[in-house]
Amino acid sequence: MKFKNKIVVLFVTAIVLINLGIGIYAVNSMQNKVLDAARAKLLSDAALGGAFLDQQIPGEWIIKEGDLYKGTVRMNDNFDVVDKIGALTGDTVTVFQGDTRVATNVKDAEGNRAVNTQATDVVKQTVLDQGESYIGKANVVGVWNQTVYQPITSAKGEVIGIWYVGIPNTTYDQLAADFRNMLILFSIVAVALAGIVIWFMTNRMTRPLVMLEKVTNKVAQGDLTQQVAAVKSKDEIAALTVALARMIENMRSALQKIAASSDAVAMGAQNISTASASLSVGGTEQASSIEELTASIKQIDEQITINGESVSEAVELVGDAQAKVNNGDQEMHKMLACMDDIDESSQNIGNIIKVIDEIAFQTNVLALNAGVEAAKAGEYGKGFAVVAEEVRNLSIRTTAAVKQTSSLIEASGKNVKLGIDVANRMSAALEEIKTSIKAVESRIAAVGLASAQQTQSIHEINSGISTIANVVHTNSATAEETAAASEVLFSQAEILEKQTNQFKLH
Repeated sequence: MKFKNKIVVLFVTAIVLINLGIGIYAVNSMQNKVLDAARAKLLSDAALGGAFLDQQIPGEWIIKEGDLYKGTVRMNDNFDVVDKIGALTGDTVTVFQGDTRVATNVKDAEGNRAVNTQATDVVKQTVLDQGESYIGKANVVGVWNQTVYQPITSAKGEVIGIWYVGIPNTTYDQLAADFRNMLILFSIVAVALAGIVIWFMTNRMTRPLVMLEKVTNKVAQGDLTQQVAAVKSKDEIAALTVALARMIENMRSALQKIAASSDAVAMGAQNISTASASLSVGGTEQASSIEELTASIKQIDEQITINGESVSEAVELVGDAQAKVNNGDQEMHKMLACMDDIDESSQNIGNIIKVIDEIAFQTNVLALNAGVEAAKAGEYGKGFAVVAEEVRNLSIRTTAAVKQTSSLIEASGKNVKLGIDVANRMSAALEEIKTSIKAVESRIAAVGLASAQQTQSIHEINSGISTIANVVHTNSATAEETAAASEVLFSQAEILEKQTNQFKLH
C-alpha cells in the first residue's frame, strides 16, 4: 500500500473510531434519559391511578370470600376502573390479588384480557415477599414493558395484592433506533467528507516523495546521471532532496576513482582465482571423503541401534524364561502337596476299613448273644432289648463309616486327577522355556553379526580419514600461494579504502 493511502486510511480510521465512540455514548445516554423519563411518568401515573381509585372507590383493601375488595367494591373482573385509568394515562393497568391478575387492560396474543395470569418471580419476590416497589423492565404476558409494581396492603399492613402500571418498550426502542440511524447516517457523511479532504491534502503533501522515489529507483539501478528537482518548501522533505542530490554527486566522484584502481584489483583477483581453483579441487575431494565417512558413521549408528534393540529383546526373553521356570517350580510344589493329600487320604481309608471290620465283628457277636439269650429267656427276653439296640447302633456306625470311606475315595480320585493336570502344565512350561532359550540364542547371533558389520565400517572410516589428511596437506600448500596473492591485493585495497572512507556506513 502506498504511503499516501496509508495516511488516508489512518486518519479515516481514527475518525471512524471517534464517531463510533461518540455514537455509542450518545445512544446509551439517550436511551438512559428516555428510560428515566418513562419511569418518572410511570411513578406519576401510578400515583394518579391510586388517587383515582381512592376517589372513585373509597375504603380499605381487603380479601373477602376469596376475592379482592376495595371498600365494598369487588375488584375481580372490574375492568371499567382499569380501562378508565389506562385511558387517562395511556398505560397498561392491572390489579393483582396476590400474584394473580384479577382486573387488567393487558391483553394476550389472541386479544383477550390476561386475567388469572401471574406476575414474574422477581416481581413477586420484590413486592409480595419484601413489600417494596419494583421499578424497571419486566416481561408482561410475553411483552417487555417499563413497569411500576407497588404493593397493595390491607388495613393491618399485610401485602395482599399488587398495583401495576406499565408502558411497552417498543415505543422507546423505536425512539432509540431512529436516533441511532440518524447518528449513523450523519457519521457516514462526515467520514466521507473527511476522507475526501484528507485524500487531497495527502496527495499534495506526497508529490515530492513520489519524485524522490523515482530518482532513488534509478540510482539503485546504477544510473548516477539523475538530477534531483528542488522543492520550494522548507520542511524535512526539502532537506531530504538536498541530501539525496549531494549523495548522488559524492557517489559519482568516488566511483570514478574506484574505476581507476579496478585494473590492479582485477590482476590480484586473477591470482586469487587460480589459487582458489586448486582449493576448490581439494575441497571437492574433501567433500567426497566426508560423504563416505558420513555414510559409514550412519551405518554404524544403525547397527548400534539394531544391537541395542536385540539386546533389549534378549533381556526380555531371558526374563520371561526365568518367570516360566519359577512357574514350573510352583506347579511342582503343588503336585507334591497333592501327592501328600493322596497319601493322607489313603491312610484314613485304611483306618476306616479297620473300624468297619471291628464294628462288623462286634455286630456278629452281639447278634449271636442276643439270639441265644432271647431263646433262653422266652418272654423275659425283653431284657435283651438293650443288646438289640446296641446292635442297631453298631449298624449305624457301620453305615456312616462306609459313607466316609466313599467320600475319601472320591476325594483321592480328584486329587490324583489334579496331580495329573499339574504335571501336564509343568511339561508345557518347560517347553516354553526351551523355546525362549532358542529365541535368546537367535538374538545373540544377530548381535554378533551386527558387531562384525560395525568392525567393517570402522575400517572404512579410517580409510576416509587418511584421504582427508592428504587433502589437507594439499590445501596448506595452496594457502601459501593465496597469501602471496593477497599481499598484492591488500595494497590495492588501501587505495579503495581511502576512497570509501568519505561515506558513513554505520
